[in-house]
Amino acid sequence: MPLIAYQTAHGCNDYPLHFAFFEALERRGILDHYDFALDPMVDYPYCGKLMKRFPQLHLTEHYSWPRTAMRWMRSHVGRFYRPLGMLDRFDAVCEGCGGHIHPHYLKSGVFRAYPRVRRRAILFQSIEDGALANDEVRESIAQTDLIIARTDESAKRAKAAGAKRVVESCDIVFSHQPREIPERAGIAVALRVPNQDPGPQYLAELRRALEHLRGLGGDVDFVQVEGRIGQEMRQWTALAGVCGSKSVYHGDDMYIPFSCRRQAIISARLHTTILALLHGNRAILQFQIEEHTHKMAEMLRDIGLTSLVVRPRDALNTETMSSFLASPEVIGEREVECALTEARRRVETGLDAFEEWLESI
Repeated sequence: MPLIAYQTAHGCNDYPLHFAFFEALERRGILDHYDFALDPMVDYPYCGKLMKRFPQLHLTEHYSWPRTAMRWMRSHVGRFYRPLGMLDRFDAVCEGCGGHIHPHYLKSGVFRAYPRVRRRAILFQSIEDGALANDEVRESIAQTDLIIARTDESAKRAKAAGAKRVVESCDIVFSHQPREIPERAGIAVALRVPNQDPGPQYLAELRRALEHLRGLGGDVDFVQVEGRIGQEMRQWTALAGVCGSKSVYHGDDMYIPFSCRRQAIISARLHTTILALLHGNRAILQFQIEEHTHKMAEMLRDIGLTSLVVRPRDALNTETMSSFLASPEVIGEREVECALTEARRRVETGLDAFEEWLESI
């Protein structure tokens, strides 16, 4: 069977992505006809969780002794030290799902660790303008056989970079269909600090918002925020009694509060919102915090979910949240169902293209 390396699989903030992707391949029977090898360089423990769920998967180092040496060097010499990549022998390589093609995350070519593998695919990715300013990134996109873009704007950028084949799709997590939707009291909150320095004013406002939400009556589940603020949140203790309970979720558990129906959702993350929608939530306050990307707004526009407004970073404050919680705007069920149907149709279009590409290897 063809041997395919799958790179950049990682958990935490992207935990649902790769599970949703391999679930989709499992439904189609693809995992039984192709050997997928996970590259563990980014997140070795997460790859172990994927292999436990999908026993058909293996690690790249199971097939390639240089990969074993590279993981040793990552631990003992440096994270991105990969001089042995040219010794690899794989039939194809895939850049895993997500938003990795972004100027903050990607500083060199997409397939730098697999220079001699010529069959290449980029799967269900956002491609940001800033990333294409890098000549290596732009060239690697142009040399890719297949790009499945998760927004129409990303598809346009890939085509402008000279990609051979580009398919407009959506985020792979939309393909997830919950078996059951449990009810859970209270609200779920996922705020964040952007990758680039947001400045003291934003951090102060974020702290005020978190303390305001923490002081609410009833149950409030928080996703741990990055950096110093997250360390402070880890020190919070659960409050009981008339104030309800306040819990902080982190790491690979961060999506648990959004995998059920809540009274309201406050989110500054993409997949907390997608999972909340899939689990029946219709009262959602959405923010876009990260710079150099409009992926959330682009995605919602592509699938026709225009009633879910994406508010800018400047709107993240206690006044906005208090107003929302006092009178939540509820998105119409018909609009959400139509949007989810369109999102799943787009995902299936991307999967069709990927299956066709696999057959050509």
